[in-house]
Amino acid sequence: MPQQRKLVLDIRDVEFQAGGAFSPKTDKDGTQRRDRATGLPLHAVNLVMWSGEGNDRQADTILVTVATDNPPAFDQMDFVDVTGLEAVPWVPNSGGGVRIAYRAESVMPVKAAASVKAAS
Repeated sequence: MPQQRKLVLDIRDVEFQAGGAFSPKTDKDGTQRRDRATGLPLHAVNLVMWSGEGNDRQADTILVTVATDNPPAFDQMDFVDVTGLEAVPWVPNSGGGVRIAYRAESVMPVKAAASVKAAS
């Protein structure tokens, strides 16, 4: 099996908001998928990724997978901290071009203080 290329993303100037809660990542039979390296269950969450400054801010929505047996709870639109975000290019068996899967080491709710950039 060929080795997957993982691209570690620089997200120092990016903010994230939860698009909703985590949900289990399942296969077509409904069985929860597990991380091959750790054996931990996989969970996915939609995140809104904010970049830019002032009137030039742009938003993109990405689906991020995290290997954890206890995904944190947060609500839609809560700001979250993302650690170790990677982009993994892949090609589906059916063809149709390259797609990107996103994985992170963790996605955690931001504690107490509101986003500085969001307030500006």
